[in-house]
Amino acid sequence: MSNSFGSEPLVSGSEAARSQGAQERKARGHGLISFLWGLPGYIWLAFFLLAPLVFILLVSFWTYEQGAKSGFVTDWTLQNYTDLFGDDTYWRNMLSSFMTSVIAVAACLVFGFPVAYFLALKVQNLRNQIALFVIALAPFWTSFLTRAIAWTYPLMGREGGVNQVLRKLGIVDNPIEALGFSTLSVRLAMIQLYILFMITPLFFALAQVDRSAIEAARDLGGSWIRTFREVILPQVMPGVVIGSIFIFVLTMGEYGTVKVIGGNKISSVGTIVQSKVEIGIQYPQGSASAVLLVAVLLVGVFVITRFANLREEI
Repeated sequence: MSNSFGSEPLVSGSEAARSQGAQERKARGHGLISFLWGLPGYIWLAFFLLAPLVFILLVSFWTYEQGAKSGFVTDWTLQNYTDLFGDDTYWRNMLSSFMTSVIAVAACLVFGFPVAYFLALKVQNLRNQIALFVIALAPFWTSFLTRAIAWTYPLMGREGGVNQVLRKLGIVDNPIEALGFSTLSVRLAMIQLYILFMITPLFFALAQVDRSAIEAARDLGGSWIRTFREVILPQVMPGVVIGSIFIFVLTMGEYGTVKVIGGNKISSVGTIVQSKVEIGIQYPQGSASAVLLVAVLLVGVFVITRFANLREEI
């Protein structure tokens, strides 16, 4: 009797070990299947994203040679970075581009949040929500260049629509020069062109906000501001962070909008990289400029992600 009772823990232990081993094999099998499903995406990213970045990094350490067929030779040097660190023009444009990106992120958040809030929390009918959201996305139905040109010529400039309206309303007597080919025009255009990158993640984040938590806060006597700060904002911070990252990255390296709306009178770090590559055929210098830009972008993205733990909150 005692032997049979004494053997039971051994039998139970062996069964538990077999069960655990089976679970581990099953988990490994699921992991392998997931890896195989994701393998085409990994290859795509490696070929079209990582490989170009590695090549740009390598070229940034090569030597510019005017007579060379490709414009450079594969002699390793740090001169490209040495020249850049001493280039005041490059860093002034880096600072200007950074300020433009910060202004665009802040303005898109201020103007985009009420739109997303209205669509997600005030419009109760799902069909109306989708319809209004599609209307908000309407500008994306046209190309980026078309939207930039449409912003520039009818609206901006000494004789543009904005100055014409201000003059007819009697607000100004003479056209405002800053509304011409200027940094102000570029920044205003970027806000309009990229605001949907803030509205979209905010809309989806706000759509998932727990309504019962909002009602409970109101029942407990919480004001709208306190409810927003303590209930709504923590739940939508991932959307704020994602939208901020989108706009910061896209505007920091922007050169198309700067060239079109700035009328070749305004420069940015993106136009400097573009001019080195396309005009001067200085691929090593242009690559070094791009590498430093990517480094600044990574630092900026890291700082933005500190505002929310995306892994836990999404």
